[in-house]
Amino acid sequence: MRVHDFAVEVTEQSTERAVVSVTGDIDYHTCPMLVSVLDTLDLSGRTLVLDLGRSTFLGTSALHVLLALRARAIAEEWTLELADVPHQGQHVLDLTETRCLFILSDAHPAG
Repeated sequence: MRVHDFAVEVTEQSTERAVVSVTGDIDYHTCPMLVSVLDTLDLSGRTLVLDLGRSTFLGTSALHVLLALRARAIAEEWTLELADVPHQGQHVLDLTETRCLFILSDAHPAG
C-alpha cells in the first residue's frame, strides 16, 4: 500500500457524534496525515468513532496515535470508539495488552 492509497474521511453525523473513516495502511508514513485531520476536530462532549474497517495495516505508529488520541479524549472529556478494527489491528492491541483501553465495536450505526 502506497501513501497515495491512504485516505481519511470525516463525517459529522450529529452534534453528539463524528465519524472518521481510514482507508489504507496506518503506519509511520501516514500517521501524520491522520493526526493532522484529527487535530482539526472539536470533539468536546462528543463521541468520535474511528472507523478502521478499510484500514489494511496498523503499525506501532498507529498504536501510538491511538494511545495519544485516548489521552486527548480523557483530557478533553469526549469518547473514543474504535469501529471495525481489522484482525491484524486487534492482534496488535492484544500483543501490547492495550485492547482493554479502548471501546471496540463491530460497526457504527448511521446517525
